[in-house]
Amino acid sequence: MSAALFVGIDAGSSATKCVVLDAEETLIGHHVISSGFSYPEAAEIVLEQSLFQAEGLREDITQCVSTGYGREQIDFAHRHITEITCHARGARQWYPEVRNIIDIGGQDTKIIRLNERGRMADYRMNAKCAAGTGTFLESIAMRLGIPLADIDELAMRSKTPMVLNSYCTVFAGTEVLECIKAGKPRDDISMGLFRSIASRIYEMISAHDGPVAATGGVVAHCRAMVRALEERLETKVLLPPHPQLAGAYGAALLAREYLTRPVQTSRAAESITECKG
Repeated sequence: MSAALFVGIDAGSSATKCVVLDAEETLIGHHVISSGFSYPEAAEIVLEQSLFQAEGLREDITQCVSTGYGREQIDFAHRHITEITCHARGARQWYPEVRNIIDIGGQDTKIIRLNERGRMADYRMNAKCAAGTGTFLESIAMRLGIPLADIDELAMRSKTPMVLNSYCTVFAGTEVLECIKAGKPRDDISMGLFRSIASRIYEMISAHDGPVAATGGVVAHCRAMVRALEERLETKVLLPPHPQLAGAYGAALLAREYLTRPVQTSRAAESITECKG
């Protein structure tokens, strides 16, 4: 007997993610791969792997929502919703009282502000600059002569407080070279990089009250990023069980909600359609 499944696809700039929920909104399947050169191909792969994990079939999909940069290219999705809406929905499911959501992705960083009722009150994005993103980290890791996967481990070993003053990727790279020339340890430089990102994020937040949650691939793989955020914001940063899946999770939740609250959900999504997310 077939079961109703609800799917969220987050076609991000760097990675494509899929989440499959059952009728009780239990996460029963998920998968993440590099987006590569084709969002449709990446989406097909993550869907296939997620359905395999969920022990479901394609014909069991009742509703599918796509989000992210490549959302319009996912032809099998029933609806396309901005990632601002989806990340907010996913984070709220994990943390109903959250007020600020920090999403650090491959190409941009977003700050989503929610009011006391969980509705979006404001959002800010550094889409025109790579500073504070996964791409920024990759660039600096190259300057340090290490793989991106090693930069977090190095940063977590740092003992001496240090902050890179440059937010621009180009200027930060130059500053890193100057630090290396001055004999600064790589672990301190690495942690200084994360503190630089945290400072940039602090300036983007419009109000510093209420619980803060972080989502995205950077916080999913970099403990140092969470540590730097907590230092700068002077508060505990809530980290979801699956930070990188927040957008896809929110999309799947919205897919489920379209069956029970189509009017309200549609209006919520339409309210921020101007965001290219």
